[in-house]
Amino acid sequence: MVILTWSMVLCSAHAWWNEDWKYRKKIGFDTAATGADIKQNLAGFPVLIRLHSGNFDFTRAKENGEDLRFVASDDLSLLKYHVESFDPFDEIAFIWVKVPDIPGSSNQGAVWMYYGNPEAGSGEDKKNSFDEGYLGVYHLNEIEGFPQDVSRYMMHTAEFTAGLGLAGIIGNGATFSGAGNVMRIPDNPVLDFSRGFTFSTWIKMFSPQTDAYVFYKGTLEENIIISVQGSELIVQVKHNEQIYKNDATTQIPLEGWHHLAVTIHPEGRVTIYLDGAEIQWMRIKTNLAGYRGDIYVGADASGTHSFSGDLDEIRISGIARSADVIRADFESQGPQAPMTSFSIEEMNENGSGMPVFYLATIFKNITLDGLVVIFLLLILSGGSWVVMISKGVFLFNMSKDDRGFLNQYECIQDTPLSFKGEEFSNSGLYRMYHAGRRSLGDLPEDISNFSISRKRIEALKAVLEKSYIEESKRLNSWLVVLIMSISGGPFLGLLGTVWGVMNTFAAMAEAGEANIMAIAPGVASALSTTVFGLIVAIPALFGYNYLAGKIRDITADNGIFVDQLALKIDTVYGGES
Repeated sequence: MVILTWSMVLCSAHAWWNEDWKYRKKIGFDTAATGADIKQNLAGFPVLIRLHSGNFDFTRAKENGEDLRFVASDDLSLLKYHVESFDPFDEIAFIWVKVPDIPGSSNQGAVWMYYGNPEAGSGEDKKNSFDEGYLGVYHLNEIEGFPQDVSRYMMHTAEFTAGLGLAGIIGNGATFSGAGNVMRIPDNPVLDFSRGFTFSTWIKMFSPQTDAYVFYKGTLEENIIISVQGSELIVQVKHNEQIYKNDATTQIPLEGWHHLAVTIHPEGRVTIYLDGAEIQWMRIKTNLAGYRGDIYVGADASGTHSFSGDLDEIRISGIARSADVIRADFESQGPQAPMTSFSIEEMNENGSGMPVFYLATIFKNITLDGLVVIFLLLILSGGSWVVMISKGVFLFNMSKDDRGFLNQYECIQDTPLSFKGEEFSNSGLYRMYHAGRRSLGDLPEDISNFSISRKRIEALKAVLEKSYIEESKRLNSWLVVLIMSISGGPFLGLLGTVWGVMNTFAAMAEAGEANIMAIAPGVASALSTTVFGLIVAIPALFGYNYLAGKIRDITADNGIFVDQLALKIDTVYGGES
C-alpha cells in the first residue's frame, strides 16, 4: 500500500499537461495572514502575472508570448487569460489570468504556467478573462489612440485627450495634465448599477488638487462623483435634491502609486478603500438604478474639475465588490505582489520534470564591479587548480620512484654505499642518497674494507641534512597559492557582494523608490561573487588538505631515511679519526 501511494505521488508530481510544451512554472497564491491576508475564497479572480528577468527566462518562450498557457492546479484545466504586454527585449510582461478558485487564509492555491512550444499559436481569451460583473476594464497600455475595454462588453472610450505611453504601475498608464484632459465612456444600457457599483484605479498625484474629478457619471439631478480636494478623497452621490457626501478625512498621499476603490451596495452602503484597506464608509438612501449619462474620468462633461496626475488599470463593475476582492486586487497587482510567488522552472524531458536554475539570468545581470572580482577569482582558481594537478602528479611520481629505490636499496644494507642501480630521477630518497655519496668523493671499486674518518662522516651528515631541507622545500613549493585561494577567495567574493549591494541601494536611493523587480537582479549579481569565492576556496581547501597529508608522510619518510643512512654509514665505514 505504501509503495502504491508513493508511486501515485511520484506520478502526480511529474504529470505534464501537454508534452508539446517544454517548460513550466508553478505560480502560488498566498492568502494567509503572512501573505495577502485574505479570508474569503476568491472565485474567478483575475490575477496579474508579472514576469521579469528575476522570475522568468524570456529566451525560452516565443518573442510575442503566444505559447504561454495557464493550467489549473489539477494540471488538466486550461484557464482564460490575456496578455496586456510582453516585451522580451526589456524582459517584462503583464498577463491577466482568470483563476477559478483561490482559497482564503491559505498558501495552497496555485496554477501552472506552461511555455516553450515554438509551434503554438495564441491562446488568449480577452473577453472572458474577467467575470461578467466587470462592465469596463481599461489597462491603458495603448501607445496612441483611445483606450480599449478588454471586458466582454467592449465599452471602448469615445473621447480621450490625456497622454498615453508613459510608465504606469502595470506597464503603461495615462497622464492627465490638469488642463481639461478627459476620458469619456459613452452611456450604454450595459452600464446599469442597480445591482451595485465599484470603481477602482491606481492613482498617483504629484501636487494637491482643486476639486478634481477622478470619476463622474450622471446628470445634474442624479450623479456619482469621485473627486479629490487637496489630497482628500470625496465621494458624492446625488439623487434629485439630496446630496450624500463623505467626511473629508481620507487622504491620498502625494507621490507614489496608490490603489483606490469605491463600492456602492444596492442597500445603500458606500465604502472607500485605499491600498486594499477600508478607510471610510457612509449610508445613502437611494438605489443607483436608472442613473444615466456618459462616464467621465479626469474631468467633467464641460472639461472643468480637471485632475492632474497619473492613472492606471481603471475598472468599473456593476456589482459591489467585496472587501477581500479589493484587497486581493491591491496585493496581487503592485510591484511587491505578496500574494503571488513563482517556483523554480521545470523542464519536460521524457515526461518528467526537472529544475532549471537561473544561471543565464544571473550571468546576464552581473555588474562591472562583480565581473572584476570574478575575473580575479578566476585567476586565483586557475592558479590553484594548476598547483593541485601538478603537485598531485609530482607526488605520485615521487612516491612511485621512492618505492622503486627502496626495493633495490634494501638489498645492499650491509654495504650502504655500494648502490649502483638505475637512476630514480623522481625519487627524493635517491636524490638525498646520491648527494651524500657524492660528498665523499671518488670511492674505490671495492668498498667492503673502506673506512671513512669521523670528520668526513660529520660532513656527510651535514650534506644529508641540507638535502633533506631542499627536498622539504621542493615538496611544499607553491602550496601558498592554495592557502591564498582558501583564505582570500571568500573575502574577495564578500568584497564583491558588499560592493554590489551598496551599489544596488545607492541606485534605489537615487531613483527614490524600491521594488523587488529592481532589487533582485542587482542583489543576485552581488551574491554571485560570494558563490564564486566559495567555488574557488572549497576545491582548494580539499586539495590542500590532501596534498599536505601526502607531503607530511613523504617528509617523515625522508627524515627516517636520512637518519638511518647516516647511522648505517657510520656503523659500517666509520673510522677512529
